[in-house]
Amino acid sequence: MKIIESLDEALYTVMCWLVFYPLTLWRSVVRPLQMMSYADREVSDRPEDQYDDAIRPPLFLFLTLLISHGIEMAVAGQNPLVADRHGLAALVDSDLALLALRLVLFSVFTLMMAVRLLRCQGIRLTHSSLRRPFYGQCFTAAPFALLVGIGTLLPGISLSAGRAASLVTVLTAIVWYLTVQSLWFSKKLRIPLWRGLVQALIAAVLALLLFFSLALLLV
Repeated sequence: MKIIESLDEALYTVMCWLVFYPLTLWRSVVRPLQMMSYADREVSDRPEDQYDDAIRPPLFLFLTLLISHGIEMAVAGQNPLVADRHGLAALVDSDLALLALRLVLFSVFTLMMAVRLLRCQGIRLTHSSLRRPFYGQCFTAAPFALLVGIGTLLPGISLSAGRAASLVTVLTAIVWYLTVQSLWFSKKLRIPLWRGLVQALIAAVLALLLFFSLALLLV
């Protein structure tokens, strides 16, 4: 009976994802700042009341990367990194390990943006203080990761038009992400938009340095 009850809850949770994931993705793309404010409010609620009408931010990022990975499997097949057995790349020996790696790599952007905000606000860096901006950042990192993932696959579909479409898609993802971050820093720090862009760029550069440092370990 305990197994049946667990299956009942698991099935209901997964089926809810089919409804709330598209809603969360749409709101994160169209109203990202509102979703980040929503994450700020929900963190203060009781655990059972949090994110009642959306997917929890870290889970939302994970599901988005899972969808991106599924698209890659359908379009390009198995990633060469899974078959590579040289150096630290041997640790990524399955699709699940590759998915976990991508979750860590894209979470770097989430982490650096959140840490940068706390530093600019002069707030002491603790587990509790970091959670609020980190969760909000997950809502914007997910669409960014999805667009980048799709963009990198386009050249494999069509060599002629694929490269141009890939460039447009990736640039759109970068411009959207930096725009949202600039507005977020500007709103949170009460500074002009151009200074918000500066803070966003600083955090993005730090994230890219850490991103490529981790990625190079697997080459």
